[in-house]
Amino acid sequence: MIAADARLLPAMARTMIAHAAEASPREACGLIAYDGAGRPVRLYRTTNVHPDPDRFELDPVEHFGVVKEADECGWRIGAVYHSHPHGPARPSATDLDAGIDPDWISFVIGRDRTAKWVIRAYRMADGHATSLGVIAP
Repeated sequence: MIAADARLLPAMARTMIAHAAEASPREACGLIAYDGAGRPVRLYRTTNVHPDPDRFELDPVEHFGVVKEADECGWRIGAVYHSHPHGPARPSATDLDAGIDPDWISFVIGRDRTAKWVIRAYRMADGHATSLGVIAP
């Protein structure tokens, strides 16, 4: 299995930022499917069903549907994204403890020092995050 690529299609980055802005002050979340070469092919906006606005939980019915569709298309889920509407684009302690698949890329959408949206990519495992860099300003 080829590792998922942390680069995003520009339209995907724009969609993620729009989703974060629309969901604010709640966290937005979604999944990204990848082809067999590790390239992103489809972004899935999902509903955040967590009752706390500062946490996220993918709607389980939507999550199942995304996985099913990706499988039918010969893709695999290789990334999750979520937003921090009032904070930086880096994983929180809660994110690190969430048990996100360590093979997935975790995209975090947050605010920079000027309050502009930014997307950063991470690999998260064993309570630690490794930065893959800024993906979209």
